[in-house]
Amino acid sequence: MKRIMVQKLSYRYPDGTKALNDISFEVTENQKVAVIGHNGSGKSTLLCILSALLLPTSGMVQINDSNVTHENKILIRKSTGILFSQVEYQFIMPDIINDVMLSINNGDNEEKYLQAMDIIKQVNLADVAFHHPLSLSSGQMKRAALASVLAKNPSVLLLDEPLANLDKPSSDAVINILLQLTIPIVFATHSKYLVEHVAQRIIVLEKGTIVMDDTAKSNKVKKYLQTILT
Repeated sequence: MKRIMVQKLSYRYPDGTKALNDISFEVTENQKVAVIGHNGSGKSTLLCILSALLLPTSGMVQINDSNVTHENKILIRKSTGILFSQVEYQFIMPDIINDVMLSINNGDNEEKYLQAMDIIKQVNLADVAFHHPLSLSSGQMKRAALASVLAKNPSVLLLDEPLANLDKPSSDAVINILLQLTIPIVFATHSKYLVEHVAQRIIVLEKGTIVMDDTAKSNKVKKYLQTILT
């Protein structure tokens, strides 16, 4: 099943800057796709369009057979989960448990509490479930934000620099969570470590255009991995 379909997508910012130019690709069930490119290549803009936070200037984007349009943007936002690079801005509630509960749509308060605790345990944060998110370490904060995103039960997961500012143990903790998920994941990153351990496929963006789209094991992508990733 095609979870994401992008055809001839272009996006221009209000000031006239063209961020994406005539790009097309598809993402099927359970694929883990890395989007790489130098700063300004359009990676974050693409994720924002896939989550309907921005709407295409031209072309077509479908998420689960629904077009990303003004009319469908609420539906798309409910069905996708997006984790931003600066996760501290994603927290709303004074502790993790309530932040995760806020993302759960079904059930009464007791049922939401039980669901939230189960998700928090999955990201190994049960011991700090009642702590304020901003009191946590960078790695814990990243996992707490990821827990809130996963609590939406998204059909597509979008991640912007999920390992930014994390040490190796914290990076490994996030990677282990991602590897256990059975939904399509599209992540923008500069991390060679993340790509090596998670990506099944790599899309390379240059100045808003796709210059390479191939499996992670392809020899064709090696030169881009060496010049873009750290």
